[in-house]
Amino acid sequence: SKVLQHLRQVMGSGAAVDVTDGQLLRDFVQHQDETAFRALLECYGPMVMGVCRRAQLDAHDADDAFQATFLVLVRKAGAIREQEL
Repeated sequence: SKVLQHLRQVMGSGAAVDVTDGQLLRDFVQHQDETAFRALLECYGPMVMGVCRRAQLDAHDADDAFQATFLVLVRKAGAIREQEL
């Protein structure tokens, strides 16, 4: 899908950011900061993809699970109470 292609593009680019995960999450929630989201994706994307691949037998299902994970984060990021965690 287009969203998955975009996520893969984003994961492949960008510079490291010297801020906490909580700061990145707050910047994303409060300011819709795409750079903050990109930094979170770069940090946690490979781990999430690894978990998805181990949990799913089919590569397409793993890709769908990966995409769904970050879509839920986009939609529910503001509901995370302890953003530093």
